[in-house]
Amino acid sequence: MEVWTSHDGLPHNSVNAIAQTGDGYLWFATWEGVARYNGLSFELFSRDSKTGIADAGIRALVADKNNRLWIGGARGGLTLRQDYSWYPQKQATSLINHVLIDHESNLWLAVEGEGVFFRPLVGDNEYGPEQKVLDVGTYRLVQSNQGAIYAATKSGVYKINESGSEKLAIPNLPENTRIYYVAMDHLDQLLIASAQGAWRYDGGQFSSIAAELNHSTVTLIEEDDEGTLWLGTLDKGLARVDYRQIDYIDADSGLPNNRVLSWFQDVEGSIWVGTNGGLLRLRTAPFNSVSRSEGLLGDFTRTVLQVPGERFLVGTSEGLSLLEDGKAFLASGDRSARQSILSLANMQSGSVLVGTQRSGVYVWRAGEMTASYNMENGLPSNEVRALLEDSKGRIWVGTVDGLVVIESDGSLKQINQENSNLPDDYIMALMEDHRGRIWIGTAQGVAFYDRRDRILTVDISAYEGAQYVFGFYIEPGFIWMATDRGLLRYDAMENQLSGVGKPAGLPIDKFFQVIYDHMGSFWLSSNRGIWKIGYVDAHRVASGERKTINFEHFGEEDGMGSSQANGGSSPAAVSSRGGSLVFATANGVSFIRPTALKQLYQYRLPIVIEDVDVDGRSINPKVDKVLGSGVSRIRINFAGLSYIMPQRLQYQTKLIGFEEEWLYHGSQTVAEYTNLPPGHYEFLVSVRYPYGDWNEAKTPFQFEIEPLLWQRKDMQLMALLAFILCIGSLMYWRVHSLKSRQRELAEQIRIQTQALRDQSERYERLAKEDALTGLFNRRAFDERVRRDFIMSFQSLRRLNMAIIDIDHFKQVNDRFSHLVGDEVIQLVADYLKQAVSSPNIVARWGGEEFTLLIHGDQLEAEEYCEQLRKGLSELECAALEDQFQLTVSIGLSNALGCPDYQTLLKRADHALYEAKETGRNRVVSYQEFRH
Repeated sequence: MEVWTSHDGLPHNSVNAIAQTGDGYLWFATWEGVARYNGLSFELFSRDSKTGIADAGIRALVADKNNRLWIGGARGGLTLRQDYSWYPQKQATSLINHVLIDHESNLWLAVEGEGVFFRPLVGDNEYGPEQKVLDVGTYRLVQSNQGAIYAATKSGVYKINESGSEKLAIPNLPENTRIYYVAMDHLDQLLIASAQGAWRYDGGQFSSIAAELNHSTVTLIEEDDEGTLWLGTLDKGLARVDYRQIDYIDADSGLPNNRVLSWFQDVEGSIWVGTNGGLLRLRTAPFNSVSRSEGLLGDFTRTVLQVPGERFLVGTSEGLSLLEDGKAFLASGDRSARQSILSLANMQSGSVLVGTQRSGVYVWRAGEMTASYNMENGLPSNEVRALLEDSKGRIWVGTVDGLVVIESDGSLKQINQENSNLPDDYIMALMEDHRGRIWIGTAQGVAFYDRRDRILTVDISAYEGAQYVFGFYIEPGFIWMATDRGLLRYDAMENQLSGVGKPAGLPIDKFFQVIYDHMGSFWLSSNRGIWKIGYVDAHRVASGERKTINFEHFGEEDGMGSSQANGGSSPAAVSSRGGSLVFATANGVSFIRPTALKQLYQYRLPIVIEDVDVDGRSINPKVDKVLGSGVSRIRINFAGLSYIMPQRLQYQTKLIGFEEEWLYHGSQTVAEYTNLPPGHYEFLVSVRYPYGDWNEAKTPFQFEIEPLLWQRKDMQLMALLAFILCIGSLMYWRVHSLKSRQRELAEQIRIQTQALRDQSERYERLAKEDALTGLFNRRAFDERVRRDFIMSFQSLRRLNMAIIDIDHFKQVNDRFSHLVGDEVIQLVADYLKQAVSSPNIVARWGGEEFTLLIHGDQLEAEEYCEQLRKGLSELECAALEDQFQLTVSIGLSNALGCPDYQTLLKRADHALYEAKETGRNRVVSYQEFRH
């Protein structure tokens, strides 16, 4: 819900009518004029000579075809607005309550205390003599698909057709019951709002719509696009009737006032409600929230975890809930489920580990809670903030007093600052990477547990003094960390730390969780809402390829139960298999589906020119196409008309005839040009949501600037001829010297241009070439693999990746020196250069590792790799003095079944690991051992 009042720009708090014109503007009728809304601000139109509005009190607003708007109100004032022009009409005898344009474009007026008047269309915006067709004070008119017109009057409902008018008798209602509103539903049945309830008329009989309102005054009734009925009342607020169920929105639940005056559904599906105390908008927000009112045990949520199906376990300060289809249920009938839950983790068995604040670890399975680990059987503390079952079946328990590893045989091992390099005993996050290392986030830094059972630390303080590590996102080669100094990236291959934080333009420091939506974006949770950044952009910032990061911010105004997303325990956010992102907040859990957000961003927004100012004078851009001569300044105000997230819109413009490229404006909605030369111009505007596509550009304004006398072609030609005659003799003797000088300059330019071109080619080559071997470097290889993976997507079985590792290379460095090690790497590289030919490519991946992209089926790739292995083993290196046999291990994977090239790389890495573990000097394919 969102509310606007006179404090927000409305001219008056009573909103009598609402309409939306074809250009996309929303219009609101008040007793102080009509307000036009563009999603960001209101513009008031009232009584003046320009509009022709007879009185500021506006009662009726009706949108017509061809972008027309009818405005009626006090003193019988009636005005038609089309585009930028106003056409005052003949005044009625009293207040106009409503305007109807029938199927033949004739005009009907519902007039207070007078009745219904008819004006036939006789020309463009011209109507014939007025005829009175009903002599009863009328509030509202509607026409059925069959052509009948119904009138809501102070003494009943009337049906008007060619034969005259007929009063309809509603059973059980007094004959002269006041009828306030009539409308048609999707079945072309008449909907009636009266002083005694709401009724439906199917052409034969009447039926009550909401029996509980039969003795209440219903001021309006409308049907939305989904078939739900909306009833405005005099003192009970707004009622929503769906399948005979009725819900209310009143002043206690956010409605500005319980007296409802108007209702409208816009083209984006939002519901607008005008009341005696302001304007309300109901819309579908990007986020949905589930809290105690939907069944959660508590509003303060700490952790969330997906379990089989699109279901989620939610840990709150008051217990464990199971969430499904937007409703929450008690996860277990055991009393143990009704305590503060801090952390969750899935187990390979299908059970779930549950970490509590005071009772240690439980195991949840099929609604049963079983106490498993606490201080009585080995935990250093019962406050458990992180849990993990690793790929070996070990359970890791992160507490506020250290870390515990529970082996598959049940034995426990405590890890803390006293017996290891653990940076702190306060554990907040645990995650396993693809190499089997366990990453540990603490209140004093980060560490990982390697395959040799060692705790190794990574110093993160170098980036802005980072300290707290709240959560991880791990991908091959990179560890992303949500910290108190932004989002950090650790390059595991290069042992380098970088970050995306305040120096890159993010407004805050502290982030709790980082999750990937599989659509190209990272989502970061914080105490100040959710932040969305581009995945590729984050890598580029972390790699130093760009300085700033673009972001989107979401908070309570976008549907979150609370902008305070929680952290300090894990997982506090999850990216589900069904595409939802779920965040734990201080007021329930908040959901968003990025696919739905992307669909919203693809909505083709209407673009309007709001004002054109030429040298301080406002013009009509539909009419004033020729601006005259001597124009020094043109200012164009424009807007994309969206009412869901207008503050996120981005704009770009181009003035054809002056600009070759689009000019990006961000959220600014004004373009200004000074001293344009004479000529014809077309002003283009395009709009988009962040990360969406630019709307197809339109030409909302074309204009021409006429030349001044001295700018006219004939005058310029005469002046040119006179000038030539005067200086012709002086130019003649200078021709030869000028040509000579011109040739010299041209030669200098050619030399400098060639030098710059050579330098650019050299830099481009260096950026993609490994300095030691002359092979492609990792960056160039990544670009090629991405391209080949996409191009080969329909035949992935013909794409293979191999990782080649020199066996026992560390011994070469240790026994013979790093210089010899470099010589061995160059020797291997030289052999690979000769052995590998297009379309296959080879690159140095880092250290003693090389990567190879092979086109062909898996069997061909295996034979190819075996030939390389044998060839490399036959190489001789004089520096090794026959004391060391050069061999390599090769891990090979086929792209079939890989959703992306990262998976292809990961499988090749697994295969390499298997080759190392099974004796080295061999080729191992991923398919040989993955099951």
